Amino acid sequence: MKKIICLLFILSIVYGCSTYSAFKTPVPVQDNENEIAVTDSVEYELLILDTGFESWFATRNMMATAHTNNYYKNWNQIYVLEWNQQYMQGNPRIDNYIEYDPLEDYGLEINYKLYNYFQFVEEKTGISLVRR
Repeated sequence: MKKIICLLFILSIVYGCSTYSAFKTPVPVQDNENEIAVTDSVEYELLILDTGFESWFATRNMMATAHTNNYYKNWNQIYVLEWNQQYMQGNPRIDNYIEYDPLEDYGLEINYKLYNYFQFVEEKTGISLVRR
């Protein structure tokens, strides 16, 4: 059951990122001088299907703005690299590869929640994703 939930989580991240990236189209916006400016309309959603995460997140949740988006993004890059390395080494508790594009701006909310998910995984499973 744990593997299925983890698989669904990873697939939802990959699907969500690839789906939104595929339909990434600029939206024209009228500015004050009647010129058309182009804005990016990409939105991402992170669905975490791991049981217990939402309640864990609610009890340990601090303000997302406690750190910058770059802080969470940098940590997520480190976590994803370690996660994928353990996956490639055959760790039975990590059964999916995560595709996280460090050049893509997922936004503060997504990076914050993903960062906290990795914290949750470390606490719940005892897997050390970051060598400290």
